[in-house]
Amino acid sequence: MKLQCSCGAKYAFELTPAMAQNPVRFVCPACGQDSSGFVNELVQRELGVSATSTPPPPPPVAPAAPSLRVSLAAAPPAPVKIAQDESPSCAKHPGVHATDRCGVCLHPMCPQCVERFGLFCSVACKNQAARAKAAQKSAAEAKFWRKTGLLFGSGFAMVALAVVGVVWYAFFGSMPHPVFSTRFDQKSHSGAAQLVGKDQLVYLHGGTLGRGDLKTEKIVWSLALVTPAQIAGEIKREDDLIAHENEGGRFGQTMTASRREKSVRLELEGALSLRVAGQNIWVGHGDRLTHYDWDSGKVLREIAVPEAGGELVQVGDELQLRGEQFVTHISLASGEARTEEFRDPRALALVGTAKAATGGLPLGGSTSNGPPLDPAKVAAQAQNLKLPAKIALPALLANAQHEQQLEAALQDEPTPPRSSGAGRGSKAGEMFRLVPGPNGFVQFSRRMMAEHLVTRSAMQAAPKKSALDGQVNAAKTGEIANEILNEMQRNRGGDVVTEDESRYQVTVHLPGTVPAADWMGEVVGPPQLFPLKTVNVVAGGKSVFVLDQANKKLWQAALTYPIAGGGEGESQFGAGPCVEHGDTLYVFDQAVLAAFDLTTGNARWRLPSIGVVGLFFDDAGMLYVNTTTGNPDDIRYSRQVDINKSTAAVLLKLDPKNGKTLWRVQPGGFVSYLAGKFIYTVESYDPGDQEDELSDALDMLQKPALMHLTRLNPKNGRTLWDYSEDRAPVAVQFHDNTIELVFKKEVEVLKYLSF
Repeated sequence: MKLQCSCGAKYAFELTPAMAQNPVRFVCPACGQDSSGFVNELVQRELGVSATSTPPPPPPVAPAAPSLRVSLAAAPPAPVKIAQDESPSCAKHPGVHATDRCGVCLHPMCPQCVERFGLFCSVACKNQAARAKAAQKSAAEAKFWRKTGLLFGSGFAMVALAVVGVVWYAFFGSMPHPVFSTRFDQKSHSGAAQLVGKDQLVYLHGGTLGRGDLKTEKIVWSLALVTPAQIAGEIKREDDLIAHENEGGRFGQTMTASRREKSVRLELEGALSLRVAGQNIWVGHGDRLTHYDWDSGKVLREIAVPEAGGELVQVGDELQLRGEQFVTHISLASGEARTEEFRDPRALALVGTAKAATGGLPLGGSTSNGPPLDPAKVAAQAQNLKLPAKIALPALLANAQHEQQLEAALQDEPTPPRSSGAGRGSKAGEMFRLVPGPNGFVQFSRRMMAEHLVTRSAMQAAPKKSALDGQVNAAKTGEIANEILNEMQRNRGGDVVTEDESRYQVTVHLPGTVPAADWMGEVVGPPQLFPLKTVNVVAGGKSVFVLDQANKKLWQAALTYPIAGGGEGESQFGAGPCVEHGDTLYVFDQAVLAAFDLTTGNARWRLPSIGVVGLFFDDAGMLYVNTTTGNPDDIRYSRQVDINKSTAAVLLKLDPKNGKTLWRVQPGGFVSYLAGKFIYTVESYDPGDQEDELSDALDMLQKPALMHLTRLNPKNGRTLWDYSEDRAPVAVQFHDNTIELVFKKEVEVLKYLSF
């Protein structure tokens, strides 16, 4: 029988008597239309069975109703074997035993039909199977491309997210941002802040002690350590002292009451010092130390500092009060104190020191007896003037110089004699001190054998032709200002320096050893001692002497210039001037950084560099040097004033094996923190507060305050980020990716993401 669907598809299939008893279901594979009723009516008509007659009863074992539906998404049809317990007859050959079923309509097929038609009982079923196979292939291809599109889409989305993440990190996530801040009503010029753990901050802002929680960004507690009653008491004490010395009179009180109150407050606040070890919070003030409770800020205990005086230094979890012949150890955990005494009968007074050059721009106050000018300080102040102030600077300086001459004339005194630049002080023969080191304290004494002070000029000769001769214009402002400033420098006695080339006898004594084990030697120039991990270094003039832990001399070496006065331990700008690292001893004087073999003293390399201030080492042992762009004239003419000259900070990364420079940058300031992948430089400028100055001649002329933080890449020295604020910090502290800042009216914590 042949039929055509309404969609145009044509079909042909053979009729069997079983179709009269078992209605068939026909669904067009092309359009999906169910035409089962129409097909069954045609089948009954062809077989001569009335549509309304009752069909005969079904045979005992009736095969499943044949279906002509083909699902395009189904698996391709396959022949179905007939089970042995079934015995149907072939649909095309009645009475012949069927062995298979059609793979599409499941009609029984005898071996003859299988041989003739194959897997299917008719051409229609074969075409239907072909369409099903094509549909399956198309569905598989569609599924493949859906998966491919999904995969590529997911990959593109991941790349896009990665790009967005990189951009966000570069411009936002890696940049410092405030995570904690607390403001104050009054300005303070002292303070400190220390991070405890990852999210607790202990701060001292002027006279306010507090603890903050970085998670909640809230203050846990705050305590005023300088109160109005204390300020009033200090003012009364000063008044009583003045009255007693002046027999009940009053003198020297030129400040208003409010300015005097502020001055006393700032003095009391400046005397406070913060010490934190774990959750132990201590504040030092004069002759006492106070322990505050971590949770509430209440006073737990107060202990008195020994009256003998000395330097108070924090070492780990204890404070050390270092005197000339004793060291008092104070535990920050318990407050217990113990004192070590070091006796040396030869201990005498200290030798006097030279008058330092500390003066800035001489524009106000008394100028006749002022200190020698500090060229670096003068240049920095001049370079931070606004443009109108720079143009007016020669006139301001000329006016100050004229006032100096009038002051001298009114006093009816000649110009003060020029200072030699060095105070002789006491001619005591010996100085004794304790020097701390990695292995404890070392006793160090020196005795002058023969005094020899050399005075030399530290300024260039005055120009033969004045800058005021000829045409004067704005272009000559700097030259005129330099001429006036250098003339004032000479009048103050700042044009000469006195160098100590005296001969000294030095003694190094290790506590616990007999005097016979002391090392004694002679050096030219003021001697210094630098206790290191495995050696002790004695420096004097242009020589260094290296001693082992048994006080035996290993070797000595000559330097190009004398070593500048070195502090104890590592400063904020690095270690030095004598640093032991691995099997090398690094020594820098005023102009050269040298690396010596620690055992033999052989010089491995020398690097000329003016103004080295400190050394750092990273985890890989690479050497970082804080130095400047200075030149030899900065040493020879150290008192020469040049407001046009700017000496910039320089950071060098060196290979410690050969001294080769790996990279060199000018980050704007010296490196003050280096740990692992974190390198920071700090640059700040503070013009001061108008009410705190004796003269307000420059207050409205100087540029505003500035703070500039920079993070550098250890691999190449490139800037990773810059962070600036238009105010200068009182204190800066770094802890990896966290930065604690104390400003005059705020305590702030910055943080950023770091991978």
